[in-house]
Amino acid sequence: MAQKVEVTAEGKAALEAELKRLVEVEEPETLSQMSEAASQGDLRENFAYHDARRELGMLRGRISELKQTLANATVVSTKGGDRARLGSVVVVKEDGFDEEEEYLLVSEAETGKGRKANQTLLSIAAPMGQAINGKRVGDSFQVSTPTGAKLKFVVVRVE
Repeated sequence: MAQKVEVTAEGKAALEAELKRLVEVEEPETLSQMSEAASQGDLRENFAYHDARRELGMLRGRISELKQTLANATVVSTKGGDRARLGSVVVVKEDGFDEEEEYLLVSEAETGKGRKANQTLLSIAAPMGQAINGKRVGDSFQVSTPTGAKLKFVVVRVE
């Protein structure tokens, strides 16, 4: 049985839009490029054909991945609550710095494309996302960097 994937409504819509674009625009364009390259003759040394074929394979892999994700997607409510959770916009400040950082907590399936220029998508499965998840305004938390340093943050706002 496939595992359910929690997503926000906006994240599901973005995944559906990406799937539609890949199926309706990019796949037909790539098939056309492949067909055109194949019509040029000998395929053994036809770089354009092999490149289009490779691109088609990657596209179809992503299409398959998106279909599976959407088939198992469960939209979660992001309204209300004072704790950071999937769909929350969380503003944090690193200890010793004045600059605030804004994150939108999303599932792993939703990462990749930001919704606002000043907003960073943060997977709740990532170390920073795990550390923020469940926190309230005023809560402090630590995140270890790959080098082993520990960074301290405080939650400034949860929306």
